[in-house]
Amino acid sequence: MFKRLAGLTAVHVLLLVALLEVAINRVAVPMLRPEGGAPPRWHTYLDYVGLFLFYFAGTLAALVLAQRCWHAVRSHGPRRTLTAYVIVGITALLAAAPLVIDAPAALSITLELAFAASVVAVTLASFGTQRDVGIQVGLPVVAIPLLLHGANVLGATFVWPDNTFDGPGLVLAQAGVIALCLAALATPYCFAPRPFARSVTRATPVLAAVAVAALGALVARSWYPALAKGAGLAIGIELAPAQPDPRLGMYLLAAATLAWTLVSCGIAASAARRAVGVGLALIVLGGYAFKWPHHYLLPLLGLAMIADAVRSVRDDERAATPIASETPPIADPAWAAYIALVTQGLKRTLGDVHSLTTRGEAGIASTTIVGEAGGAAVRLRIERIEGSVLALDIVFGRDFEDGRGATLTMWAIAPRALGVNPPGPPAAPMFKTGDASFDERFKTRGSAPAFARLFDDGLRARTVATIDGWIAYWEDESVRYRVFPGRGAPLDHPMPLSDLALGRASATAERLVIVIELLVDLAARGIPAARASNVIDATHEPAELT
Repeated sequence: MFKRLAGLTAVHVLLLVALLEVAINRVAVPMLRPEGGAPPRWHTYLDYVGLFLFYFAGTLAALVLAQRCWHAVRSHGPRRTLTAYVIVGITALLAAAPLVIDAPAALSITLELAFAASVVAVTLASFGTQRDVGIQVGLPVVAIPLLLHGANVLGATFVWPDNTFDGPGLVLAQAGVIALCLAALATPYCFAPRPFARSVTRATPVLAAVAVAALGALVARSWYPALAKGAGLAIGIELAPAQPDPRLGMYLLAAATLAWTLVSCGIAASAARRAVGVGLALIVLGGYAFKWPHHYLLPLLGLAMIADAVRSVRDDERAATPIASETPPIADPAWAAYIALVTQGLKRTLGDVHSLTTRGEAGIASTTIVGEAGGAAVRLRIERIEGSVLALDIVFGRDFEDGRGATLTMWAIAPRALGVNPPGPPAAPMFKTGDASFDERFKTRGSAPAFARLFDDGLRARTVATIDGWIAYWEDESVRYRVFPGRGAPLDHPMPLSDLALGRASATAERLVIVIELLVDLAARGIPAARASNVIDATHEPAELT
């Protein structure tokens, strides 16, 4: 339970606060207010809670957006992304201004222009190669109703000021609601987890959609006036108050479809896909009324989260897809002899080297080799099941097991026959290093200055020739390398698994020692504890073992 609580972020808190704000401040307080006389004490207290949630949601949304914009600007990503986040930052500042000052009337038009520009900029920044196609199609679909709202406001101010409640304004308002429903109906095809054929058969999202549809139909049949008033208060969609709206069936279908998508994303294995679900939920909670700061801030944050996830969600989901490649089982004597060779070879590079193999249930065994490099702790762990190697994990410095985002992450682009590497720690944005051979071999995310500090020409060339899997770097704290042989990486690199499985005496530890020497050089450049010692020499030659 504590691990789950530790995984909560400000965005998760904002999602809960925004949901409570809709339920209490927008719906419960106005609908439960007595028509005549002074309200009862409980209603006054409820009103205070709603007012607190109103300011809390707006303030927290502004802070989260400001933090994301600052991180994007510092990361020196693509120009399109930087431009989008600069515009988003300006819009967030304008939207949050009424929380602290008595904003002038002219601010509303400026805010509408900035909001429309932000929606367009974020949508354009999501386009690119090697990104999820569904999200690239879905973001413009979601952006259309937001832009129609802006066009309606600007048109009512500058083009048809005398026909605010009829004429083109009424047509645009109706078109915006229709576009909103069509966007909800399109969400399963654009934003649902992949592969879609597997997602559509899961029971939990289907039950959620059926429950929403059934509850909506029951409320519409028995308490339609309350439903019409609640829909207008909660999300700003005006229904005909006297009799059922002719488009009510489409609205209920859109709500059920959206519920299916949100639940599907919420239970997805991919963290990026779950972020897409959170982004959609924030857009929905922002609503379509656009009266208060968080009505602008929540959709902006939701769009930004989806646009960020588009860069990594495809690789995350492909990595989770099972593949046929498996490593061969290795007999215990051959494995023990190999680990002895590795331990001996590492003594030329690391200090105080020790190894230990432990066994658990279901045939799982873990071999751990520990040492130190210039004061930085080094831990090498190889997981096996029934003698077959699953993964090699090497950590220099601090071991981040909680999924914390990295300063820099790079992973090898595997041949199609080997599938894809399981994803490394999240980092953003994606960037090109300028080294053609390196960029052809690796995808790189995170801080470009950190990459330039870690990798010179020689180290880049060694990395291209040596590394499969992924490497992650946390500034001044840790370097981590992980590879899954036979899954996104060649079977026999960096360990000669085929020779070991056949019991060949020619199996050596040279390949693995060379990889660790490269990681030692990276740690020397990136971790102060390792950099402070003369134990690490970036010019040393790889060890030769027989």
